[in-house]
Amino acid sequence: MIRVWVLGLHLVATHQITVEDGITKIKFLESPCIEEAKAIIDDLADNYPYEKRLWDMSEIIFNWTIEEIKTISEYGKYKFTRPNKLAIYAVDNVSFGEMRQFEVYREEEGKAYPRAFRDQQEAIDWLKSDTA
Repeated sequence: MIRVWVLGLHLVATHQITVEDGITKIKFLESPCIEEAKAIIDDLADNYPYEKRLWDMSEIIFNWTIEEIKTISEYGKYKFTRPNKLAIYAVDNVSFGEMRQFEVYREEEGKAYPRAFRDQQEAIDWLKSDTA
């Protein structure tokens, strides 16, 4: 499913959500602002299996402040209440580095395990594995 945000009179596709082999994949088509990211998290928590998620950021450059990263990390802890794994696939250096920071703030021992990857297949293999 492709989601759109209404910006003025324009419709902009921001991301696509699919579920394959027990993994909910979120492919970002545009870099989200903090409010868009919260809305995506709300949608995932309410409407999709979220125990194994793949955020595909391969087509965007993700460039948030450390405060925004902390904010979205805390929001995810609040919304995703069941044990879960989150693989983040980012190819550019800025996005990958910020997602490594996100890992630190988002991890909850015994509950939430985020991990950043530069290789999509490695990310999928990790999600399918029993390791945290």
